[in-house]
Parts: sequence; C-alpha cells; structure tokens
Amino acid sequence: MKLKTSFIILAVAEFTYNISSYVVNMGLGRMLGVADYGRYSLVIGFTTMIILLAGRSIPTAMMKRISENLGNWARIRAIRKSAAMLQIIIISSLTFIFFILAPFIAKGFSDASLTPLFRLSAFVIPAFAISSFHVLYFNGLKYFKAMTTMKIARGIFRIAWIVGLAYFIGLNGAIYGSILAPLSVFVVAIIIEMFFIKAEEDEHTQKVETHCNASLHDNKNCNASKEKYSYKKILEFAGGFILFLVFYEFYIRADMYLIKAITHSDTNTGLYNAAFTIALIPYYVMFALTFILFPTMSNLAKKKDHAQIQDLLKKVILFLFAILIPSAIVMALMPEFLITMFFGDKFLPAAHLIPYLLGGTIFITIFFVLASVFNGANLTRIPASITAIALIGGISANIHFLPIYGLQATAITFSCTATFMGISALIFMYLKFFKNNLNY
Repeated sequence: MKLKTSFIILAVAEFTYNISSYVVNMGLGRMLGVADYGRYSLVIGFTTMIILLAGRSIPTAMMKRISENLGNWARIRAIRKSAAMLQIIIISSLTFIFFILAPFIAKGFSDASLTPLFRLSAFVIPAFAISSFHVLYFNGLKYFKAMTTMKIARGIFRIAWIVGLAYFIGLNGAIYGSILAPLSVFVVAIIIEMFFIKAEEDEHTQKVETHCNASLHDNKNCNASKEKYSYKKILEFAGGFILFLVFYEFYIRADMYLIKAITHSDTNTGLYNAAFTIALIPYYVMFALTFILFPTMSNLAKKKDHAQIQDLLKKVILFLFAILIPSAIVMALMPEFLITMFFGDKFLPAAHLIPYLLGGTIFITIFFVLASVFNGANLTRIPASITAIALIGGISANIHFLPIYGLQATAITFSCTATFMGISALIFMYLKFFKNNLNY
C-alpha cells in the first residue's frame, strides 16, 4: 500500500513534469521553427547526455548507500558529504572541459555554427547537477513528497524560463532558460531541506546527544558528528553504474546525433525528435516507477527478501503491460492528430514515423524500469551489457540504412533494438529473481 501511494504521488509529479516538457516542446516548435527546434534539441540533448553520464553516477551511488542506512542520520550526513566532494570535483572539471571542447563537438556534427550554442549550454551542466543531486538525495531518503514538490516546481520553472526567454530572445533564450530552470529548482530544494528534512535530522541528533549525556559509558553513536564515509564505497557502485549510463545515454540519443551527422539536416533532426518525443510519452510517465524501485530493490536485495521481490516484480510487469499496450494502440491510430496537437502543422511530415517507433514505446519502457531493478540489486552488468549490444546494433544499422531509406529506417531500427532490450531484460529478471533467486 505504501508503494502504491508513493507511486501515485510520484506519477502525478511525473505527469505534471512531462506535461511541462511537452508544453516546452510545443512552444519551441512553434516559436523557433523546425530547423532551430532541431538545433535546440541537438545541443541540449547532447549536453544533458554528458551531464547524466558524468554527473549522475555519484548521486545515484549516494542514493543507494543512503537507502541502505535509513534512520542513521550520522551515516547519512557522512555519505552525503563524501558524495558532494566527489561531485564538485567531477562537475567543475566537466564544465571547463566541455566549454573548451565546444568547437570540436560542433565540428563532430559538421556544423561550426553550433560552437557558441554548445559553449552556452556548458553552464547547464553545474545548474542541472546541483538540482539532480538533491532529487536523488531525497530519493535515497524515500522522501517522495519532497521529490514531488521538486518535480512540479521544475515543470513550472521550465515553462516560465525556457518558453519565456525563447519568446523574447529566440534560440539563445531557450538555452538561457535551460540554465535558470534547474537553478530555480535548487533553491526549492534548499528550502525543503532547511524547513522539513533538517527538522527531522535535528530531532534525531538531539535524542542521541541526550542519550550520550545521560550515559556513563562510551557509545559509538556519541561520536556520530565525527563519522566519515569512505569515498571508495561510493565509487564502488558509481563505477559500474556509469558504465550502464554511458551505453544507455548514447543509445537513447544516438538516433538524433546520427541523423544530424549523416544527413547534415537540422530539419530532419527536428522532425525525428518530434516523433520520438511523442512515441515515448508512456516511457517518461513511467519514470515514477524507477524512483521507487531503485531504493526499494536496494533495501530488499540487501535483506535477501526473495518473496517480496518476486511479488513486487509480478505486479510491476502486469502494470506495465496494462498501461503500455493500450497507449501504443492509441498512438498508432492517431499519429497526425498527436503531431499536429503537440508541434503544429509544420511537423506533420513526422507523423508517419510514430507507428514505426511504437515497438520502442513498449519495450524501452520495460527495459528502463527493469534496469532500475537490476541496478538496485547490484546487477548493473546486466543492463549495461544489454544496452551495449543494442547500441552497437543500432549504430551499425543506421549507418547502413539511414542514407538509403531515410528517417523511417532509423525509427524501425530503434523499435527493433528496444524490443531486444525489453525481452532480454524480462529473461534476465526471470533467471535472477525467480529461477536462481540466490545469485544476487
């Protein structure tokens, strides 16, 4: 019941956030036009991928370690401090390197005019990193209401900053907005922490101090404020998780990069991204499940609670198929209506791509949800290996078929590789958690 309530809360937040995402895309598509919308999608998509690759591994490792030590605020503080130090070093270095390499990144896409856009987008990296650090901190604590507040706030700020500045300044304004939106969310996170989470932490600390003052003998909890947490324990998980992120983030965005690099067309990039964005609506909504499953699986796997894990996974899979199949059918029946409603008549040539992407709609969602299960259970090698195979297959197919058959070939390739990933994840789920449930 607690998981259901948490999912409903987060699903509402995820739905609200994704509504904002589509409002942003609708607004930018209409204001910027197909070509500049394609440039914005390419630049922000590439920058976001870099952030997630280098900036999400440490906070995710922090989230896992915190979820294993719930209630021990001394340990939680120590974990967060160690993670924050590592994160500052990584993000500062990454921002500087990305800014310097902007001309070479633009050259990789055969478009030198992208250089100033990539340099401006470099500042999205620290802004996004500090807000996502707090989201994952709250996730580890299982403070889903705090996460909900941040998600909704981010949705509101994205519309206000990105669409608002794009209206007045154009393409550069949209990128400025992408910097200011996460910074605004960071302010919300600080307020939540100061007035709500800090109160619970202080109450716990006061109880420990009272106990220590009343005790005549030494107690390990009395030295809680001096506790330190090894960087190695955070990096142990972060190293394996970043391998999965590298493969997955390249996989989910590779189509757009290949279209730009091979066709040299901002218009093709914009059309494909519009169809891709609509086809993955269920995928974005189901993000709420991953926020719940990761810390829950981390806790259950540590306790070796096989019965509860199996019961949880059965319900999750049934729920996914019950939502995804009807969603795919609806999108298959009305692609023109959806593309026109979200992006306008200029994007109508992208409508025929949506039915070809629907295999991906179902199976990439299943894969990503199960990836959070595997990662929470310290089985990161499974989703990493599956994604690596799909990435290699997808790039090879696009290089061969995209120049011949166009965007339709890319859409079909995505559905085929996503189907492989989803089915493979289901097979490994059965092998690890049902057939051989002692091997994790």
